[in-house]
Amino acid sequence: MKIKNSFFALAAILSTVISAQNLYGALERVTPESQGIPSEAVLDLIDKLEEQNGDVHSYMLIRNGKVVAEGHWAPFAAELPHTLYSVSKAFVSMAIGMAIEDGLLALDDKVVKFYPEAAGENIDERLKEMRIRDLMSMKSGQQKDTFALVRNAMPGEEAKAFFSMPMRDEPGRLFRYMSGNTAMLALIHAKVTGEKDLIAYLNPRLFNKLGIKANYWPRLKNGTVIGGSGFQLCTEDLAKVCILLENEGVWNGERILPLWWIKQATSLQAKYGNITDSVLALHGSKAQNVEKPDDWQVGYGWQLWMGHHDSFRLCGAFGQIGSIIPDKNLIFVSNAGGRGSNKPSLNAFYDAILPALSQTPLKENSTQLKRLRERSKNLVITPPKSSARMSDEAASAFKSVKIDSTNALFLTAAGYDCKTRTLTIENRFAKQSISVGENSWERSEIVVEEENTETLSRISGGRQPVAAAGAWTTPNTFTVRIHFVQSPAILFITFELRDGKVHFSTKSNMSKRYSMNIQQ
Repeated sequence: MKIKNSFFALAAILSTVISAQNLYGALERVTPESQGIPSEAVLDLIDKLEEQNGDVHSYMLIRNGKVVAEGHWAPFAAELPHTLYSVSKAFVSMAIGMAIEDGLLALDDKVVKFYPEAAGENIDERLKEMRIRDLMSMKSGQQKDTFALVRNAMPGEEAKAFFSMPMRDEPGRLFRYMSGNTAMLALIHAKVTGEKDLIAYLNPRLFNKLGIKANYWPRLKNGTVIGGSGFQLCTEDLAKVCILLENEGVWNGERILPLWWIKQATSLQAKYGNITDSVLALHGSKAQNVEKPDDWQVGYGWQLWMGHHDSFRLCGAFGQIGSIIPDKNLIFVSNAGGRGSNKPSLNAFYDAILPALSQTPLKENSTQLKRLRERSKNLVITPPKSSARMSDEAASAFKSVKIDSTNALFLTAAGYDCKTRTLTIENRFAKQSISVGENSWERSEIVVEEENTETLSRISGGRQPVAAAGAWTTPNTFTVRIHFVQSPAILFITFELRDGKVHFSTKSNMSKRYSMNIQQ
């Protein structure tokens, strides 16, 4: 780790011991000023996150291994894990590094070696040369991403689906960001270790040592984790991983990650090349800025991104970020929602915090610190607010709406009771009740999807917590916004009384698939 002066050298050493000594406890909390960060700068960070992102869920700022500021925008909360999207890739990379350290495979092993029967004999000569290191650095050489092919394959056909994609370039030549590469790494890891459950593999080697509780990672049909997306962690747990990476793989005096892996994974392995439009939309703007390129244009390591200011980061769609600047002993962790992207959150961090950093502790500022703590404690995503008084006719009509048409949410009926502030939906899973707040968020649990890998970019499957708030926008129109508080997904439900009929509609910020509009 590069450290600029003797004060922070000592602070970093002490921080490593103090922060990690309680393996199952929380990270140490200190004031921003004690670590050379003005409270005013953190307040500015919060302002910029809200202004530039628009749907941020959490933030945590860490220096010298200590948490100097943090906050969660209600209805999101510290105890709730959050879907990390492509941050998941970094954990596959770590597991591959561990397996290599154990002698189970090597970086220059050919990919076809592990699934020769799936590759077949008459394959492209370029495919035969694809190596583990090419998958790690997103330089497989294939024409398109194989992620959808792999995750939709029948059990035992996943590797065959990966090999079915034609080659475009020589492996190792050009960077082309594709989650299918990570899925293949997960399959190879399962093959050489005999452990399909990557969480179970990482628990004794990583998570338990850091005091991290990891439960959920979507799986392929054969039981292997999908690798490239879907893993969930709480904000503080992601911060612990970032601290481990900043400390070059050492936690509480114990080496957790191989040093050679750290050095390679967190350094430039692939210059910016071709990247799909869908990924561009999630990580930054589509237009390249030559004078000030976006962070994702800096380059790529091993399933991690390189960034400005000699940083590297764990990075996932819609603003899931763990940015590490080793020279400054500084870490920024954030989760965000479906309207957000990585670029505005990173820019908010850079613009607010970096110019204000001091190399020595600052004088404590009790006034600004109090403002910061109050602000961080009371962060909230503004719930919808009523702009009209409901009509008696609408309140009665909305109590029960039959839904006869086929729809992606499988709804057969819905209703809203104004007195109890309860939204009911009936689908193939059950009749379910959702508490709806008025100028506030109310928690419930519902199931709207089966749990399967095809819903990763939409509303997640299985029973999960939600928070809902509603508002009357006209005397005859009531809208409910439902946040799935472990993901970026939002579901909007609207009841409208018009021309003597109830018009019921739904839509999601994640997929047009959920849009429907019926009338009774």
